[in-house]
Amino acid sequence: MHKGIEKRFETLSWEDGAKLAGRVSGDTTVAHSLAYCRAVEAMTRCNPPERALWLRALMLERERIANHLGDIGAICNDVAFAFLLYQFSILKEKLLRTNLKIFGHRFMMDKIIPGGIAVDISPDAKNEILTEMDWLVKEFERLVIIYDENPSLEDRVRDAGILSPDTAKGLCVVGFVARASGQSLDCRLQNPFPPYDIIVPKITILKSGDVHARAWVRIEEIRESIRIVREMLNNLPEGEIACKFIPPSPDTAGFAVVEGWRGEVVYWLQSGPKGEINRCMVRDPSSVNWIALEQSIHGNIVPDFPLCNKSFNQSYSGNDL
Repeated sequence: MHKGIEKRFETLSWEDGAKLAGRVSGDTTVAHSLAYCRAVEAMTRCNPPERALWLRALMLERERIANHLGDIGAICNDVAFAFLLYQFSILKEKLLRTNLKIFGHRFMMDKIIPGGIAVDISPDAKNEILTEMDWLVKEFERLVIIYDENPSLEDRVRDAGILSPDTAKGLCVVGFVARASGQSLDCRLQNPFPPYDIIVPKITILKSGDVHARAWVRIEEIRESIRIVREMLNNLPEGEIACKFIPPSPDTAGFAVVEGWRGEVVYWLQSGPKGEINRCMVRDPSSVNWIALEQSIHGNIVPDFPLCNKSFNQSYSGNDL
């Protein structure tokens, strides 16, 4: 379903373009708006304040945690283990409610703008997030044990939906799909920006490429994102959260990649002769990962297709631009 998203950018101001980017794929609003803003800032050589850069990363990691929690629960639901669906959904919902309270939106939509961010966090909000992380670790690890020690669930997720490392490499898949199939790819490492140049993520690489591997990479990434959130908040710089935004000059171009929770989000922007948006190229990770699903289902039983599909859980909206 072609929505005409890229063409729509050409009718908007640079500021409104950030809002549209946040709506390309609604569960990845932070990563998309961040990639757009970083591309614009590359065009203008704008350097947002350090505090803004760290808070952007905080939002990005919270988006990663929330969506991975939802996915793990949904994978369990597709093998009729509804208990874990409900439990992981509770954890995700509590994070989203905290987002609403602190950032003013459950998915933190429209909070990343060219030149910085639109909302700051108070010392009380900082402490609330840290307390939430302490609570989340305990609840999450309790559920991971249940996931890992359930033989009926293990029977369904192991050796199902295998995407071999060679196939993954040949298809150039990205994100947790790539890392579950032996590919050491993460934009936070290959193309770091503050604070990832200081707080370096530890990525998990598995080679089995099955449903379990894609679920377990998510589990490890939640653990790592919790660590990153804690470290960012404990070392959060003081200062402004935005600088004055000056629109790009005519006939310039900018490029940015951001590691969203599904994988790398790519934006390329070009200004026209009057300094307007002349072209915006968007690539959601789903654009390359969807084709890998087809290769992973061969030889599986029919009831395993929903399970394989959910283990990829790619974006229809992000693909159908």
